[in-house]
Amino acid sequence: MSLPNFKNISQDCVKCGKCIPSCTIYQINRDESTSPRGFLDLLGAYERGDLELDKNAKNIFESCFLCTTCVQVCPGTLPVDVMIEKIRVDIANKYGIAWYKKIFFYLLKNRKVMDFVFSFVYFVSPCVLQSNDTKTKNRFRFKLPKMGKRTIFPFSSKSFLQRYFGEILSKNKIPNSNLSHNKVAIFIGCLSNYNYVGVGESLLFILDKLGINVLIPKQECCGAPAYFTGDIKTVRHLIKKNIIYFEDFIHKVDAILIPEATCAAMLIEDWEHALSEDEQAEEWLKRLKPLKSKMQMASLWLEKNTSLIAMLRSSPMQNQSITYHDPCHARKVLKIYQEPRNLLAQNYKMIEMSDSSRCCGFGGISMQSDKYDLVVKAGEPKAKMIQESGADIVSAECSACRMQLDNAMDNARVEATFSHPLELIALALGKSSQMT
Repeated sequence: MSLPNFKNISQDCVKCGKCIPSCTIYQINRDESTSPRGFLDLLGAYERGDLELDKNAKNIFESCFLCTTCVQVCPGTLPVDVMIEKIRVDIANKYGIAWYKKIFFYLLKNRKVMDFVFSFVYFVSPCVLQSNDTKTKNRFRFKLPKMGKRTIFPFSSKSFLQRYFGEILSKNKIPNSNLSHNKVAIFIGCLSNYNYVGVGESLLFILDKLGINVLIPKQECCGAPAYFTGDIKTVRHLIKKNIIYFEDFIHKVDAILIPEATCAAMLIEDWEHALSEDEQAEEWLKRLKPLKSKMQMASLWLEKNTSLIAMLRSSPMQNQSITYHDPCHARKVLKIYQEPRNLLAQNYKMIEMSDSSRCCGFGGISMQSDKYDLVVKAGEPKAKMIQESGADIVSAECSACRMQLDNAMDNARVEATFSHPLELIALALGKSSQMT
């Protein structure tokens, strides 16, 4: 497998404009050059040698949120997102990676060092909030949090993987006829590992209630932050390490459950893209293939393969209403959106916001660090939708969306709170507390 080239994809675009109205970046700046068909025109010119990859072109190609909305509405399903990710590799090769991103990607490749650094950050994280001032380059303000103020970047004193490792046997003996091993592995993802430990703990609680044994294997970052930035060497390093780890246990489990949409899309879709032009692509793609069949987003697998819905129906209704935000990587890439709703609707009043699938505007590390003004503008409509829904809680199976929506709601002074669907399901089943 090899990725299509820029010229062919550009020529395949018929310039119908169906992608324009829903494009996240175009909705903000109304600039045709940063619309999907604008990106494709420029990519074609670059392939032909008619466009220099100068800093202006670099700025344009780094302005895409990679929400994949354009891919979904395109009559030809042209992979604009994959082409943007591909050109960012060329950008990184020409201009290098910013020093602060290099540090972050170094941490992603060195779990023990990252554990130490993030355990230290835990002591100062309650005082770090995103700045509301989009005109200044100071992205953070330091102050003691006020009552009711969200901590946008919380960290835990110990990560999920530091607290839980190896085999965890269920205390409940419930027959599961659909399962051959009655055991699943969990791939936790960095945000749930370091920032939102309650997500993984809630998944453990749910699986225990279902009588399913759990394996917490050795694992690395999925590579998504580096992939969206163009650091393909880091991405392939992480993918290959994870494949080696997965091969050691894959025959012992029914599934690898992933509670994060971005991580799930990275494993299920983008690992193949990232490996396709590797020097040893054939070997690694062959090794990846049997692993992919067991990679599942947590909500999808729980809804389809367990008696969780029946268990939830026997649990009491919660006196709270929920509006659900569809993460781009869940709904648009993996086509998962009904399953988490089916689970939550058993115990909560569901209220749909006006446009649940509109991108929240997280956009990845480059957007958050280099184009924060665009991030803020993209988040404003989502905060308004949440407020207008009147729901007590907004939920999404993605902690990147959680950070972005918490920040957007904080800026707009929206009173709703965010909870991951697994946290809400665990509470409905009797979990005593919800961690962040």
